[in-house]
Amino acid sequence: MAYAQDATPPARRRVALRTVPPTPHYLAEPVARLAAPAEEQSFLETLRKLWRHRLLIAACTVVLGGTAIVAAWLMPSYYVSEARVLVGVQNPRLPNVESIVADVSPDAERVQNEGFILQSRNIAKQVIDQLKLRENPEYNPELAPPSLWARLNPMQYLPPQLTAWVDRQTTSTKKVEPIKDPSNADDRTIDALLGHIDVSTLGRSHVLSVKAESRNPQTASAIANALAERYLDYQRRDKIDAMDRVDKFLMGRVAELRDAVRKSDQAVEDYRRANDLYKSAGSGGGVTSQQLTELNTQLLAAQTAKAEADSRLKEAQEMRKGGLNSESVPEVLRSPLISALRSQQADADRKAAELQATYGPRHPSMLNARSESGNIQARINTEVAKIIDGLGREARTADARYQALAQNFETLKKQMGSVNDKAIGLEALERDAVVNRNLLEAMLLRAKQSTGAGDILTANAKLVSPASPSQAPSYPPKALLAMLGVAGGMMVGVAVALLREGGDHTFRRADQIEALTGLPVMAMVPQVAGRNQPAMQVLRQPTSAYSEALRRLHIGVELSETANSPKTILISSATPSEGKSVMVASLGRLLASNGKRVLLIDCDWRSPRLHQIFRCSNRDGLASLLVDKASDLENTIHHDALSGVDVMPSGAWSPRSAHLLSSDRMRHLLEALEQHYEFIILDTPPALVTADVLALSRLVEKVVFVVRWGHTRQEAVLEALKQIVDAQGDVAGVVMSRVVSKQYRQYSYGDPFFEAKRSGAGART
Repeated sequence: MAYAQDATPPARRRVALRTVPPTPHYLAEPVARLAAPAEEQSFLETLRKLWRHRLLIAACTVVLGGTAIVAAWLMPSYYVSEARVLVGVQNPRLPNVESIVADVSPDAERVQNEGFILQSRNIAKQVIDQLKLRENPEYNPELAPPSLWARLNPMQYLPPQLTAWVDRQTTSTKKVEPIKDPSNADDRTIDALLGHIDVSTLGRSHVLSVKAESRNPQTASAIANALAERYLDYQRRDKIDAMDRVDKFLMGRVAELRDAVRKSDQAVEDYRRANDLYKSAGSGGGVTSQQLTELNTQLLAAQTAKAEADSRLKEAQEMRKGGLNSESVPEVLRSPLISALRSQQADADRKAAELQATYGPRHPSMLNARSESGNIQARINTEVAKIIDGLGREARTADARYQALAQNFETLKKQMGSVNDKAIGLEALERDAVVNRNLLEAMLLRAKQSTGAGDILTANAKLVSPASPSQAPSYPPKALLAMLGVAGGMMVGVAVALLREGGDHTFRRADQIEALTGLPVMAMVPQVAGRNQPAMQVLRQPTSAYSEALRRLHIGVELSETANSPKTILISSATPSEGKSVMVASLGRLLASNGKRVLLIDCDWRSPRLHQIFRCSNRDGLASLLVDKASDLENTIHHDALSGVDVMPSGAWSPRSAHLLSSDRMRHLLEALEQHYEFIILDTPPALVTADVLALSRLVEKVVFVVRWGHTRQEAVLEALKQIVDAQGDVAGVVMSRVVSKQYRQYSYGDPFFEAKRSGAGART
């Protein structure tokens, strides 16, 4: 049957170019949808993810955990012993000895400093000498067994002749090893020992914890105890050395001070003789000083006596000049003679008064009595005058004595000034002599006190808890390391599993496709073994899961068209190797085996597959009909005897035929073929590879999009669907192909597509 381009096509049930719905938002912006935040997954979903990668997690757990167990088993065991030292123990107190070697009250800083001393290289060297650790390979690197690399060195396994030849060849370039320095070996041993000890403070106490680590428990305890003992010896020796240094210093200082005292005393005596400064026998100063002191005392007494005499004389003279009764002068009152005369005068006056009363005033007895009283008064006046004259003499005598003493005092003062000038130098010499003598006495006392005190000095620390051999290894914690290795391996496996899940941008479930594209998933086609076997399975096993999935696809396509069942169906995918060609062949055979008239057209000129599946010639096909107007349609269609399906291969491709897929000739061809077939299924190239599918999508009623399970990236699917929709193609739905049933159950439990038993192995286009 020939097909002419200008032939009038028969009436159709639909128009060629249909108006399709507007482009959905999810296809217009696929990248934005992919970048949108995913819904928070439940704990059960996380467990399912981990269960899907259980073998990976188990492998990581076994490998890493086994490695950790082996490594922990091969690691040498170390034993730790602890000795405890109390810092700040007080020594027995001796008078003034603590001022020489003082016991300082411990504080946090001092306790820390003592810990540093415990870890000093000097003490470590003493411990090495005491325990002979230079002979222990654990602490002497030179005695350690050869390393793994040295044991694996192939040179040691060569014959001696070959080894000698290699040595001769490398003699010129071989470096001469320097002579080993014993001190360097000691330093390495000390470093090794210090690396095996630890000194710390127990909380806020003054107790130091001395821990030693070794592969031998006895060695560990011996090192800890030796460190503590050497530290205590260090403290005691340090105090004894300090006392010895003080003793030597004091003895030397005493000798120096004795000589200084002798010289200073001699200088004082020489100065006295040179300046005639003689010290008196008393406790005072020199002779001149004593004379001046005594004269000053006499002068003060003379001055006082002179003042008293002048005062008495002045008082008597003023009473006489004033006409007052001189008898009231104290000296007169104290005179016994005047007192007796006054008593006689009083008797005479009393007698005269009696006589006057008896005889009258003119009686001779009366006159004699009055005369006697007058005589007595004259004698009193004479005595008073004598007393006043005596006061004058006393005043003159006191004044003369005072003047003499004052003159002598001034003379001595001048002499004393000269003596004082000379005594200044003497006092300086005497002070030096006193200071030297005091220093000598103090040093002699210190020397006597410190002599023999070092014999009873002890360290300011005490070993409160000696170390004992540990009964079990302290390091490494092999069980813990093994558990951590197993846990770490499991965590690594979980992390890798979650990373793989997070990095999987393919489709694994139907709801993923529906959520991202908005299109229904029409079928989940399981994977079938063999390259072309799926197309045969629909005939051999019509009740298999593969066949049932294709029936679901057929029903889904029919239900997508509400008016009539679509006749022309285009099946495409985003990328190659997604199983669309095998699906086209399988669907065609399934429909044909059910009595349908089906035509399969291979529109993929670049990678045709239908002629290989049905084992027919590809010389004449669709390309021939589109390029050659006189081509016979019957020569391009091949009949499958097994199922009754007709197949039109792609034919030989040429540049002239590429643009004809979007031409009216292609549209007229489809319209003509619809008159003879109930279903026309087009196998097209991937949408992202060529633009052929975009042109063909406008010429068919429905487009079925194939997505390979766990293979096609989501971005590619969205981009391909967007291009098809933009080209006005009517996408009926999506088919997920080559689904691995066992793995799919791990992603979606209870999925109705895979409840039946099915076979497995791969199929490819």
